[in-house]
Amino acid sequence: GGGGGGGGGGAPAPKVVIPRNAHKSALHALVTSGAAPVWLDSRWDAAQQLVLDADVGASLPSLLERHGGEIAAVLLVSPTYHGVLSDVEAASRLCRAAGVPLIVDEAHGSHLGMAPGLPRPALSRGADLVIQSSHKTLGAMTQAAMLHISADCPLPHGVVPQALELVQSSSPSYLLLASLDAARWQYADADARRDTAAAIALAQQARCRLSQLPGVRVFAPLGGGAAGGGVETDPLRVVVRCDDAGSGFDLDEALIERHGVYCELPELRHLTFAFSLGTTQGDVDLLVEALRDVTADADAAPFAAAADDAASAPAASASEAAPAAPAPVWLPLPAAVADGRGLTPREAFFAPSELVDAREAVGRLSAELVCSYPPGIPVFFPGEPITAEALQHIRALRAAGADVCGCSDASLARLCVVVE
Repeated sequence: GGGGGGGGGGAPAPKVVIPRNAHKSALHALVTSGAAPVWLDSRWDAAQQLVLDADVGASLPSLLERHGGEIAAVLLVSPTYHGVLSDVEAASRLCRAAGVPLIVDEAHGSHLGMAPGLPRPALSRGADLVIQSSHKTLGAMTQAAMLHISADCPLPHGVVPQALELVQSSSPSYLLLASLDAARWQYADADARRDTAAAIALAQQARCRLSQLPGVRVFAPLGGGAAGGGVETDPLRVVVRCDDAGSGFDLDEALIERHGVYCELPELRHLTFAFSLGTTQGDVDLLVEALRDVTADADAAPFAAAADDAASAPAASASEAAPAAPAPVWLPLPAAVADGRGLTPREAFFAPSELVDAREAVGRLSAELVCSYPPGIPVFFPGEPITAEALQHIRALRAAGADVCGCSDASLARLCVVVE
C-alpha cells in the first residue's frame, strides 16, 4: 500500500551509497525499497567533459565513516556507458571492513574478462552482487540479464531470492532464459574469445584513425588505474567528441541516414561506439569514412558558440526560454539533497503532487524522475530539489534532439513537484 518512508515502525530509512550517474533503474529501486541515497562523488574530466570513475579512494571511506551502521549497501556503476571502470577491489576492501555488501551495476560489462586485454569482471574483484545486462555486450536477447552472487556475499542466505520474488514474473520467458544460456556458452567459446581479441585491435585501430580526422577528439584516459591517478577503461568502447561539427544527436542522425552507421550512445558533445566480437575491418573502415563525411560539411559554428554561452551563463537565465545550446553536463548536487534534508525518493514518489510552471518548480522537490534516454541517468528525481541548472540542462537536451522521458508534460513547460 501507499506511501511512507523506508524504515518500518517509524525507523529511519536505510541508506544506500550510490553515485549520481547511476541508471534510473537504481533510483526506482530506492523508491521500491524506501532507502535514502547517500551520494558518492565521481571524478570529472573537465577537458573531455566526461564523468569518470567513482571516487572510491576519498569519498567512499568518508561516507562509510560518517554514516556507519545506517548504510545498507554500496552501489558502483562499473563500467559506465563510456566504458570507464571504478576501483572495485578498493571498494570491496572498504565494504568488507564495514560489513556492508558491495553491489556493482556491470550492465555494460558482461564481456569483461572474455579475452586478453579486457579488464577483469567485478565478481573476480570482490563484488558481492553483480548485475549484467547480457543483451548489451553478449548475444542474449533484449531484456535478458544476469545477477551474480559471490560466495562471500555477507547477506543472509535466501535474502536475494526472496527479494527477487517481489519484482520478477512468476511466468518467465523461456526464450530469454535460453538466450542467457547461449550467452553463457558464447562467453566460454574459444572462437568467440578469439573474435573478441580481434575486436580489441580493431577498436584501437579506429581510435588512431579517428584521431586524425579534423575536429574529432578521441577520449584517451590516463592509464594506470585510480591508484595511479588514471582510469581503467573497456577498450571496446570508442568515445569521440565532435561538438565543433555539431551536436552528437545531429551527427548520429547523419551517420544513420547517410551511411547506416549506428552509434551506441549519442550525446550533446559525444558519440560512443560499441565494438564487439562481431565487428569487422569493414565496419571500422565505414565508421572512419562516415565520420569524416558528416563532420566535414557540418555547420557547427552556431552550436559551438551557443554552447560556450550556455556554459558561462548565470543560473538565473535557466528560468527563461529553453537555451539553444547545452548547459554544462555535470551538475553539482543541491545542498539539500547532499545534506539529506529532502524527502527520500519513496516519500516524494507517494507524496501529494502538482503540476506547476517550470519556472515556479525551481527550488521545489521533484515528484517525478526525468532523464534523457539513453543513457537513462536522471537529471532530477523524486525528492531532489529542482535547480535552475538542471532545468536548463534537460531543456537543452530536448532542444538538441534527445528523447526525454519520465516527465508528466513532454514539453517541459510544466513539472510535477511535491505539494508544499
